[in-house]
Amino acid sequence: MLRFETEEQELLDGLVDAIGSLPEGKAWIAGREIMLTQRGGRVDAIIEAMIAGRSLQLLVEAKREAFPRDVREAIWTLSKHLAHQNETDRNVVPFFVARAISPGARTILREEKVGFYDLGGTLYIPAPNTFVYIDRPVPPKDSKAFGSIFQGQRARVVDEIFARRPDWVSVKQIADDAEVSRATASNTLSEMERREWVEVEGAGPSKLRRLRAPRLVLDAWTDFLADQKPLKFDRYYVSSANVEELARKLDRACDEANAAYAVTSEAAAQAYAPYLTSVTQLRCRIIPGPQRDLALERLHARPVSEGWNLAVIETRARGDVTVGERIDGVALARPLQVYLDLLQGSGRAKDMAAHLRKERLEQ
Repeated sequence: MLRFETEEQELLDGLVDAIGSLPEGKAWIAGREIMLTQRGGRVDAIIEAMIAGRSLQLLVEAKREAFPRDVREAIWTLSKHLAHQNETDRNVVPFFVARAISPGARTILREEKVGFYDLGGTLYIPAPNTFVYIDRPVPPKDSKAFGSIFQGQRARVVDEIFARRPDWVSVKQIADDAEVSRATASNTLSEMERREWVEVEGAGPSKLRRLRAPRLVLDAWTDFLADQKPLKFDRYYVSSANVEELARKLDRACDEANAAYAVTSEAAAQAYAPYLTSVTQLRCRIIPGPQRDLALERLHARPVSEGWNLAVIETRARGDVTVGERIDGVALARPLQVYLDLLQGSGRAKDMAAHLRKERLEQ
C-alpha cells in the first residue's frame, strides 16, 4: 500500500479517468482496502469497469514507484487473490498501479498478464476480450528519479560493480574502490537489487553481490543519457603528428604534473576494439585542480575554438577519473565510461559505441 492515502487516491482516480476515455468506457471505485476472503487477503482497491460493452473487475495493488522486484512481489500477492476468487462468469484482472513503472517492470507485468497504469498515462488491460495497451513515457519527474542512479557518486558505484563482473563484492569493497561512503554504496546496490541487476549471497555484514544483468544496465544507462545535456569540455591544440603521439605526450605531461588522467571516446575505443581506419582527435579526463593546469602547461596545449585535437572533459572530483587499462603506455578510461562518452559524441561515435559494447561490455 502507499504510505499516503492521498497519493493512492490520485492513482485510482487517474485509472478511472483513463478507462473512461476509452470507447464506451467507464469505471468506478467499488471499494478500498477490500478483504477478499479470510484466506485470500486484501487488495488496495477494486475497480469495476465497462469497456465496449464488456464488464471487468480489476483487483488493484498500488505502489509509489515500481522496479522489477516490486512488481514481482505484487504479482505474487495478486496471484494469491485470484486463487481464492469464486466467480467464473466475469473477467477478473489482476492490476498494478504506481506513479511510475520502470521499463523492466513493465515488461514483467506484460509477461505475467497483469494490467497496469501509471500517472504518465500508460494503461495496459490484458482481458481476454478487452485488450488495451496505451504506452506512454515515464513522467519527467519520475524519469529523473529512475535515472538518479546514473548520476554523481551513485554512478561510480554502478560503474565499479560493472567493472568487477562477474566477481562477488561487498559494500566495503565497492565503497573503497569507488571512493564513496558505505551508505552511498549500500543504498545504490540495494536499488540495483530492486531493478534485478544484481544477485545476492549471504546477509548482514557478510552480504555479497555481483552483477547479473549487464545488458539491462547498459540499456537503462543509454536511455538515461538520451535526455541529458552534451558533455562539457575544453578544446586545445597540441602540436603532434597524430593522435598516438599526442596520447604519449599527454601521458608524459600528466606524469610530470602528478595528474591522474584517462583517455576516452574514439581514441580509447579504437585501442579497446579497433573499428575505424584512424582517429584524429583525442578526448580525455584529467583530475581537476592545479595538477590539471600544470599538465596542460607542460603539454603546451593552446586553447582554440576550431581545429582542436585535444578535448578535456569537465570533471568535478578525483573519482570522475577512472582508469581501465594501460595500452601502449597510455591510460584508458574503463570500457563502460568510454561507451557512455561515445553515446554523447557525434559522427561515427555511436557506431563505435555499438561495436565496443558488443566486443567488450556484453560478455
